[in-house]
Amino acid sequence: MNAFEKWQVIVGASQMGALVVATFLAFYIGLKQNEINNRLLKLQDYVAIAAVPNPNANVINLINTGKINLYLWGFDMPGNNQRLKKPRLISSGTNDSAYYWVNPPPTLETITTTQEFDFKLYLTDEFNNKWISEHGGEAIPSESIQNGKKEKVVIIKVWSYKTYQSNWSF
Repeated sequence: MNAFEKWQVIVGASQMGALVVATFLAFYIGLKQNEINNRLLKLQDYVAIAAVPNPNANVINLINTGKINLYLWGFDMPGNNQRLKKPRLISSGTNDSAYYWVNPPPTLETITTTQEFDFKLYLTDEFNNKWISEHGGEAIPSESIQNGKKEKVVIIKVWSYKTYQSNWSF
């Protein structure tokens, strides 16, 4: 084998080595890109509900802070468990109309000391995945002056614990 042939073998082996390294790098980059795409997909389709008291209407607003539409099928509250025949849409979005409401427990209207309560929401998303959203609240008895008269009122605070996937059924 002359020098030219040796040089061709060395160049060919180098090219083959570079091709093997490039193949493994492309495979590694593809795996990492799949991980990134899966994380982005989860962020795009996350489910989140915030519970906010509405003092003007004496209800609890349920605001969809996630990225997909949700459907409320029912909820469990102390003294106020409800199941809906048809689900209520809680649309995704950031505008003021993207919420649904539930009434607080009826027993809170007659309280004399501060009481805490918990409640659960039963939801589905656009892909028919089932979710449970857990929340809590506190009812504080207070007084308000309306038309020069003292009236007993209840101040409601609410908060959200977590939302998780669950295979609930009624």
